[in-house]
Amino acid sequence: MRAKWLILLKVQLTGLLGINKAKHSDDARVKRRTAGGIAAVCIVGFVILFYAALIAVGFCLQGLGKNLPALSVALSSLIVFIFTLFQGRNLLFSAKDYDAVMSLPVSHGEIILSRLLCAYLSNLAFALAIALPVHVVYFVFEGFSPGVFGTALLASLLSPVLPLTLGAALSVLAAGLTARMKHRNLLQTLLAVAFFVAAMVASFSFSFSANAGENGPDLSAMFGVLVGKMYPPALLVDKTVSGDAVWGIFAFAGISLAAGALFVAIVSLFFAKINTALLSRASRAGYRTKDVRASSAFSALAKKEFKRLVSGPAYLLNGCCGILILLLFAAVLPFVNLQSAFDIPAEEYAEVLAVFANMGAGLSVMLIAMSCPSASALSLEGSSRAQMLSMPLSARSILLSKCVPTFCIDCTGGLLFALSFGFKMQAGAANWAALLLTPPVFAAFIALAGIWLNVKFPKYDWTTETQAVKSSVPVFVTVFGGMLFGMAVMVPAAFFGALPALVACALAAALCVPLFLSLKRADLRMN
Repeated sequence: MRAKWLILLKVQLTGLLGINKAKHSDDARVKRRTAGGIAAVCIVGFVILFYAALIAVGFCLQGLGKNLPALSVALSSLIVFIFTLFQGRNLLFSAKDYDAVMSLPVSHGEIILSRLLCAYLSNLAFALAIALPVHVVYFVFEGFSPGVFGTALLASLLSPVLPLTLGAALSVLAAGLTARMKHRNLLQTLLAVAFFVAAMVASFSFSFSANAGENGPDLSAMFGVLVGKMYPPALLVDKTVSGDAVWGIFAFAGISLAAGALFVAIVSLFFAKINTALLSRASRAGYRTKDVRASSAFSALAKKEFKRLVSGPAYLLNGCCGILILLLFAAVLPFVNLQSAFDIPAEEYAEVLAVFANMGAGLSVMLIAMSCPSASALSLEGSSRAQMLSMPLSARSILLSKCVPTFCIDCTGGLLFALSFGFKMQAGAANWAALLLTPPVFAAFIALAGIWLNVKFPKYDWTTETQAVKSSVPVFVTVFGGMLFGMAVMVPAAFFGALPALVACALAAALCVPLFLSLKRADLRMN
């Protein structure tokens, strides 16, 4: 008889990108959306392949090729750990299909194993996208060796296991400890944001401390930090590849598999209790009468969208990661000595500062475009969208209310960055105009574009909110389209001043008009 956890795993895997729904649907729109989602994933994969190959070539040119297998493990593991930490609770608990799954004749251990394996396979695809180009470059520069090939293959296959287990364990522990708290969602969101900011600060500190020499940044320092300090298990792989300890890869495999098995065994004992606590609401201490303030239906919906955004760690971090980076830049820039940080000669400092000032608006465009909660706001209605359709409001009013958080957050964060950046770079009048005009214009454009895409490509059939805020066509398009658009503004601005940013603002403002008008004809009943 086929193992039950394998059946659960198959159902979850086919549902990741809507493959199962497209396979059994006669609606051509569903098939097109699924194909678009798969195409977006493929594009992301090619981008990862390209940058991983560039990093690997840089290591080989500095004579560090022998360290590439361990670097691949450390880099992919750290990224898997960070993302799992943010969404580990949603990987295992509080899913919409909890009642249906618990009614099946399966054990808690099989449920957890299937969900963990589903997360492992999706993270394995990411890890292999890093490992494949890195090891191809390694064999080209260092020569092929069967022993290294076997070590690299086993290390790559097992690299997501330990970080996935550790990230999920910490996330589950935080969920369990805060399950009975009144404001548990807000607390978990604040913790996730604090961790994100700490990770960014550590990354920036490392970047500024690595001064560029004649051959570029000192990549040996990067290897020492990533492998030696941030992810020591990768040293076991490095010892095996170097020949110092053949047993290193076996120790790495044993630690990874043992950690995963132990996690499944422990969490299965408390699976039902944690789910029950997370799905229940914390009781209030007491009811107090308050004055009821009158407000419009539109403002009530906008407040609801704000509350939904700040109460979901995955939603907030995925939807606002770009603006969080902008705010971090705004806070850090006044205290950074740019001349020493980038090793700029004194006689060239004024010229370099002018180039930076020209590129500021492009950077703002890129990070604002990457921050688009409206791209998944409609999808998050999920099975409760019947309530949304019953409201005495037009479709455009409902959709615009979902744009409000995106516009407010992006515009506020962008203006704070503009002030900090403009004063630090001693911007001229044209650059000040571009810096101050970009946030409101692009905040409006990206908010409208995100909700327009979400209407065209909704994802209502999610079981955890992570699927809606990460694995959807609108999110892929806004994030990676925004990155490309921002680069298309930032690079020409380095040579032509503020003109490219001002042209981009005019284009974005013009596009806001048809996007706004199209919302009047939106059909919220689309599946």
